[in-house]
Amino acid sequence: MTWQLAQRNPERLIIHFIPWLTWSFVGLVAYGVGTIVQSIVAGNQPLTSGTAIAVALLVGMAFFALITGGQLGICQIDYRRKLVTVTSYGLLGRRHQERQLADVKGLEVRVLRRAQYRLLLALRSGERLPLVPFYLISFSDQGIRRLAEALNVEPELIPEKPVGRR
Repeated sequence: MTWQLAQRNPERLIIHFIPWLTWSFVGLVAYGVGTIVQSIVAGNQPLTSGTAIAVALLVGMAFFALITGGQLGICQIDYRRKLVTVTSYGLLGRRHQERQLADVKGLEVRVLRRAQYRLLLALRSGERLPLVPFYLISFSDQGIRRLAEALNVEPELIPEKPVGRR
């Protein structure tokens, strides 16, 4: 699940996409690894190859989750400068893209399942600019409507077929 926090004033709209479920999972894994390591350091549990492999797998799983779905995404619509800025921050660095507001012709909502979707800006050049690098989960379309209204476009729902199913 992702929080979509919006801040709006007459000059700009800023939407933060915060993947709290991924971060919560990583926090839980860190707590588990910390508990295991603390037990080993205190001498309550011996360090065996099985324990070492389990800790390594947990840490690897946490890093995988952070890399694939733990990026913080920020979309900023600046009406004064007539720019749309999409920035994502993650373990692999920062990605920053700017486009003219006039270049945005639509908002695509790629629906994978009932409440799982991906937001892309459709540009006049034919390019699709993802607002976040992962699928969002939401049971309300208020965030989509607010974003489409700010862009002055109508959202287009596009159903996607899940990969691996026929």
